[in-house]
Amino acid sequence: MQPRTRMDRPAPRSSRDLVLTALRARGPMSRAELARQAGIAPSTISAVVQELAAAGLVVAAHQPREETQPGEETQPSEAPRPGRPGLRLTLNPRLGAVAGVEFCFDKVRVLLCDLAHNVVATAECDLPRAHSSDAALAAGGRLVAKALADAGLPRDALIAAGVSVPGPVRRHPDTVTPSAILPGWHGVNGDDIAAALGAAVSIDNDANLAALGEHVWGAGRGCVDSVTLKFHYGIGCGLFVNGSLVRGSGGAGEIGHIVVDERGPLCRCGKRGCLETYAAISAIMEALSPQHGELTLPELLRLLAARDPGAVRVVGDAAELVGTHLAAVCNLLAPSMVIVTGPMARAGDLVLDPIRAAIRRHIAPNAVPRVVLGSLGNRNTALGAIALALDETEWLPARRARA
Repeated sequence: MQPRTRMDRPAPRSSRDLVLTALRARGPMSRAELARQAGIAPSTISAVVQELAAAGLVVAAHQPREETQPGEETQPSEAPRPGRPGLRLTLNPRLGAVAGVEFCFDKVRVLLCDLAHNVVATAECDLPRAHSSDAALAAGGRLVAKALADAGLPRDALIAAGVSVPGPVRRHPDTVTPSAILPGWHGVNGDDIAAALGAAVSIDNDANLAALGEHVWGAGRGCVDSVTLKFHYGIGCGLFVNGSLVRGSGGAGEIGHIVVDERGPLCRCGKRGCLETYAAISAIMEALSPQHGELTLPELLRLLAARDPGAVRVVGDAAELVGTHLAAVCNLLAPSMVIVTGPMARAGDLVLDPIRAAIRRHIAPNAVPRVVLGSLGNRNTALGAIALALDETEWLPARRARA
């Protein structure tokens, strides 16, 4: 196996650099789409593509389609040829793979994606709720190795990994911010995670990466201004403004820690009366415990599917409260779309309708955004982690694809 090196660049932001970057970030595209994304004149795109095809870096995607979702099969075929403008082009999948690793409160999930944006392997395992970062990182390393083995890829095929954690992250250098939300992860940094996973890593919080996944491949594709709600054991938002993910100084989108009542229940963050203490999954389960005992998430979702009156009422109240605070976010940012994700999104209109009603009540009629479900299910955060790694990893493949 030859070592991976970087491709020599004739000049900063050369045309081939721009084309490779666009394909890396966006996946299969036609020549016309690629010219627009890369900012290259349509008259020159074919020559650039031919150069990259000759180097084994770009291939034609088999059976071009209007849209290619992550995980759909798009096997490489012949090298692109001039005169076929509708043919979709992709980075050669055989050049390597990128992992998306999602560390949740109670599990680790790994998706492995080739450079044509096909998910080629998945793996996950449960974690105890009170796990340490060492235990989580060890599990993540094992799952990445398993995914590579399941895909029939050697260890050095892994180019990079994007990593999601369910708490605040300080970027550049990537570090999990000390907080009461993730007490077992204090001071964990990118080097620690890279050592455990065996690849260069980029890290962000789960709400941001859920938003990024939906923005690149899901319900938010083509929408430049959106708010993505992650409705889970925690409640957070990922914010896109003018096509860019907004992180602020590191804590943007923490809607779950807006204070509803400063004399309210104690929150895991150490403050009282945060939105999460009234509306997160754990608060919903606690409210239903007198009638149903200690519930698991699958049991809660089954109650909602059966339209249990108490469960429907408690979840509706929680969703309405979340919608009220989302309305404040919408008044500030004026998004055209609100995307609801996380386990509670599986309740469908039982969650969407109260959120929509609350938003309509609290913002101007001409500024009401569409409120929709995410389209990527429980993969959106890991897919967002893959998108982050594809976007931020500073590499350009130099060698030809494996035979």
